[in-house]
Amino acid sequence: MVAASGHEVVAEAEDEPSALERFEATHPDVVLIDGRLPPGGALVVVGSLRARDARVWIVVTAALDERELLRAALAAGASAGLERPFLPSRVEAALAEAAARTA
Repeated sequence: MVAASGHEVVAEAEDEPSALERFEATHPDVVLIDGRLPPGGALVVVGSLRARDARVWIVVTAALDERELLRAALAAGASAGLERPFLPSRVEAALAEAAARTA
């Protein structure tokens, strides 16, 4: 869905350590993180990314019943939250906002 919106996906990660490793290797402008990323979850990754790069735009995703997780992620330094299930228009809007803020 991200690539279909015209954005380049530079890395994917299946867990917290690989997410941080790939961030260091690619230094993307925008990071899209699943709120349930193992082992420590998105909150650990958000804090680590924010400490490494104050300008990176971090979007955390969570299910509709995980609104508290989104609030905690925003408090930890995430730039935005995106609820699942994803509507293409919401993903595109989140990516457009990220692009505008990181340009």
